[in-house]
Amino acid sequence: MTQEERFRAYIAAFNAQDWARLVTNYAPDVRLVIGNGTEMVGHDAIVSFYKKVNIQTKRTIQVRNTFTDGKRLVAELESEFVALIDAPDFTSGPLAKGDRYHINSFALYEYEGDLYTNIRAAVFRREFHRLKPA
Repeated sequence: MTQEERFRAYIAAFNAQDWARLVTNYAPDVRLVIGNGTEMVGHDAIVSFYKKVNIQTKRTIQVRNTFTDGKRLVAELESEFVALIDAPDFTSGPLAKGDRYHINSFALYEYEGDLYTNIRAAVFRREFHRLKPA
């Protein structure tokens, strides 16, 4: 399996909320910094964070492009968050049930063998779609 194929399988596990499969991609001390600057260390911290996100929203990630040089993988990602509940404390700003939030981001994944050791993401486009009252 190529690194790009492995990455797409990793994103599929993320979209399916298959945490057991997802964490097999992480080094024990993996470090993740997301677009708003939140930093997490270790797969337990990452899974805990995203479980909360997935209580509040349904997130779907699409891979637009990837490139790898044998030590790093860079990905252009498109994510959609659909608010499942009112989420006044959502990480990217308050959401009301039914709101949609889209982001485009670049993410840099550093890896050793088949394990991600360091992940950093930067958002380059945000778009909110508020649910209009009936």
